[in-house]
Amino acid sequence: MNIKERIYYSSSPQVQNFLVSLAGKMQFPKRYRNLDSKLIEINEINSLSEREKRDYQNKKIEKSIRFCGNNIPFYQRLFADYGISHTQISSKTDLKKIPLLSKRTVIDNIDNLINPSAKNYITQKTSGTTGTPFTIHMNRDTYELAMALLVYHEMQHGVEFGARRATFAGRLIKNYSDNNSPFFRFNKSENQAIFSTYHLSNKTLDHYDSELEALNPEELIGYPSAIYNLATLYSENNKTPSFKPKTIITNSETLFSWQRSVIEKVFSCTIYDYYGTAEYILFAGQNKNLSYIVNPILGIHEIIDEQGLDSVSGQIIGTTLTNTVMPLIRYEIGDTADGCDNFSITNITGRLDDQIHTPDGRRIGRTGEIFGFFENIKEAQIIQHRTDYCEVLIVRTSESEVFPKNKILEKLHLKFGNEISFNIKFVKGIERSKNGKFKAVKSHILGKENGL
Repeated sequence: MNIKERIYYSSSPQVQNFLVSLAGKMQFPKRYRNLDSKLIEINEINSLSEREKRDYQNKKIEKSIRFCGNNIPFYQRLFADYGISHTQISSKTDLKKIPLLSKRTVIDNIDNLINPSAKNYITQKTSGTTGTPFTIHMNRDTYELAMALLVYHEMQHGVEFGARRATFAGRLIKNYSDNNSPFFRFNKSENQAIFSTYHLSNKTLDHYDSELEALNPEELIGYPSAIYNLATLYSENNKTPSFKPKTIITNSETLFSWQRSVIEKVFSCTIYDYYGTAEYILFAGQNKNLSYIVNPILGIHEIIDEQGLDSVSGQIIGTTLTNTVMPLIRYEIGDTADGCDNFSITNITGRLDDQIHTPDGRRIGRTGEIFGFFENIKEAQIIQHRTDYCEVLIVRTSESEVFPKNKILEKLHLKFGNEISFNIKFVKGIERSKNGKFKAVKSHILGKENGL
């Protein structure tokens, strides 16, 4: 714990509110200085026909690849090694000439991926899926666009910029041991109440409910697993929320159908999930039909199968169209999707490490649907130790009810085959990652294969 964290956690809630608001005030101009012009830009692009969007992106591709060939040392060497003429790439189809870019390659070549003449750029760090530190550098335009795309998504679903919202994510805004209310800290600059997801329990639910009632947020936003935990507490206690949000926005994790059904039933409003990458390459928000609409302004996506061929189901590949500081071309984001076309995705099916690896070499995702059949399962996680052995951790809603263990095993074997042995274990809770995210699958296989 550094000195800033020591000061924060040893301070009173009033001082912590001041510090959170101060940090928000410092971030606000960095995020929203040009918000109005960015929203106009986004709206203009969204108003184009599909053909016009493709033409727009092709022009951006041509400009971006020429820029990389003239300014970025990594790509200058890559194009030379593969005999690629950067002046002859002018469309999404032409991008196929460029090899895929892995996270490991980025980490190993980060100095050569940065534009040597770039100045005053923004740097952010992310741990990524495997916990491997990863740094992304970007120009301010890219960062402001990403912030504006979220605001635009919220506005599309009835929440104006500056409306009060309650955030349930992975931030530790008070000490673990402090079980006294209040359970949120307030960021005045963004009219945002940041709630602790680490103190939610049957004992604290009434405090959370009264605090949310007093705040009366128009929007709940955060991790699906965190908002789901709040919803299940209301449900288990036969309690109706004392506030009524206009909409719920989820992000950062796969939103499972069983989570959606519980959350929407408890709060009586629709969830509009969005997908954004830590590398600021793609943004896709769910529309009224719950399809993910990929915004064409930030980057281009491809979906490829295990042979690297175009597919409607497979790995998501992203190419930036805006970041001139550290451009990533045909980057393996690490997520998978189903039902894709040029500008929409039916389902974001999770990360590569959200998939089970079978002994015969297959990778199978969407594990959450198995547990949605059983009302007595609060949440579940599969931990894969070997291709032929997995642990299944299950948190039950009631320990007194007879549990259909054999039926779950039957569904697991039906989906993943009989060559994998599943060991079901009942637990009180499932550990979150360091940033508070819930993982449906914890794989001890993928990281070893990639050397991460």
